[in-house]
Amino acid sequence: MMRVASFFSGIGGFDLGFQNIGMNIVFQCEKNKFSQQVLQKHWPNVPRHGDINTLDVINIPDSELWCGGFPCQDLSLANNGKRQGLDGKYSGLFFKFKELIQQRLPKWVVMENVPGLLNSQKGADFSLIIHALDELGYGVAWRVLDSKFFGTPQRRRRVYIVASYQSRNAAEVLFDNRRIAITLKTSRGQEEAITQGFGNSNPEANLYSIQNAAIGRNHKAGPQGKGYRCDGETWTLDSRGSSDVVCTTHDPFRIRETTNFPRWVDGSRFTSLGNAVTISVIEWIGRGIIEVELASK
Repeated sequence: MMRVASFFSGIGGFDLGFQNIGMNIVFQCEKNKFSQQVLQKHWPNVPRHGDINTLDVINIPDSELWCGGFPCQDLSLANNGKRQGLDGKYSGLFFKFKELIQQRLPKWVVMENVPGLLNSQKGADFSLIIHALDELGYGVAWRVLDSKFFGTPQRRRRVYIVASYQSRNAAEVLFDNRRIAITLKTSRGQEEAITQGFGNSNPEANLYSIQNAAIGRNHKAGPQGKGYRCDGETWTLDSRGSSDVVCTTHDPFRIRETTNFPRWVDGSRFTSLGNAVTISVIEWIGRGIIEVELASK
């Protein structure tokens, strides 16, 4: 059972994805108070630290895999032209993560961030991350994966970086012909898609989101205009919690109706969901790591 240390844990997307395929979560690091409460509920016995800036490597349990989606605020294209990249207060926390990696050198490192990472500072930020891992002795692979190819009704493109210590196994994890079971519509069963292809995405969705800035505006405004999509996909929930209306056609969205949470909680919940990774993507990456590990024995 591979042991996982989770950093920038949020509400545990990485943690749940890896746990679902048999890995053991042994450590979490998350500063946000609301997210800490979610983690405490689902992983009450896992050691947890708050601010990564005050984390000492000796407090991290032995673990073969480290994962984390370091903050994207300074990298995201949604930041209205004010991106500071890795020089920013939030996304610059990558350097603390890298410092911890350097002190322990776990066998596997998995990171996630927005596609804006690729062109931040004209590509210099992404180059810095790749070279930093390379200099530590890691073989590095990266790929943009879209959640809609992994059984979700949402287009959520994210950059995933996989690094394997002193080996080239990372490339085998992200680039192969493993098939993914996707559900195209309620009660229609499942079909299979391959991440290397473009033919089988989710053509229909059972939920749609309208964000408050979009009401009365052109539906083609795009994510900057918080546009309303009706083509079978939804935008990523706004990380500022500004989603105003959620309507459904077949399946409930299950944010407030089934949990009896008060309306004021929605801001934190939408923020957490908007920042979360897609669990099915993490499961796919985790299975790839397990297959590589088993093949090497």
